[in-house]
Amino acid sequence: MIKNVLAIVRFVVPLIALIHLSCARVPLKHYYTLNYTPNPMPQRILQEPYPYIIRLREFSIEEAYNRPQIVYRLSPFELQYYVYRVWAVRPTRMITDLVFKHLTSTNLVSSVVRRFDEGRRPDYELSGMIEALEEYDSEDISFAHLALRIELTRLSDGANIYNRHFDLRKRVYQQEPKFVVRELSSIMEYIMTQALQDIDKRLARELGLDEGKIQDITETSSRF
Repeated sequence: MIKNVLAIVRFVVPLIALIHLSCARVPLKHYYTLNYTPNPMPQRILQEPYPYIIRLREFSIEEAYNRPQIVYRLSPFELQYYVYRVWAVRPTRMITDLVFKHLTSTNLVSSVVRRFDEGRRPDYELSGMIEALEEYDSEDISFAHLALRIELTRLSDGANIYNRHFDLRKRVYQQEPKFVVRELSSIMEYIMTQALQDIDKRLARELGLDEGKIQDITETSSRF
């Protein structure tokens, strides 16, 4: 009799454990992407597009951020990765796509291409390095943190005509990754707006436009 009971116990207990495991909910992955709608440039030196072709090179990225998992940093020396909060596309592709969308929407130049074989040889190459793309947690306060460098190179002689480093944080008041992503998108929009205003001035000089007109636009823009 005792042997029969023990046999039943040996059978029932693993069965109950198996049923319990099968009923447990597996966490779902959540996929995120940066996104915003570019606004028209508030001030520009030349109203029509510059007669140049810019080739947009896919941005590089620091190795710690070169993965689908969203990064959250706890200190300058420690970072971790969300397991079920991931980017919908590679961060390098995501950022480059946003740059492409913003640049083409402004109609700043006659054409923007992604490859060298898309028609006439490009005049300039726009490139960049993503140095940080993360949630930064400091005690009870969270920030969206985005740092990147943007460069514009003249392809005829390899001269670097524009190089600017951006490193910005924006506080996040709700402790969820989707709100971090929303603020990262806002930072990215600001960075691109500033960068394109800078590039507008560089291209005006490349075209030989009157320096006085460039200065007037610069002073007007600085008041906003």
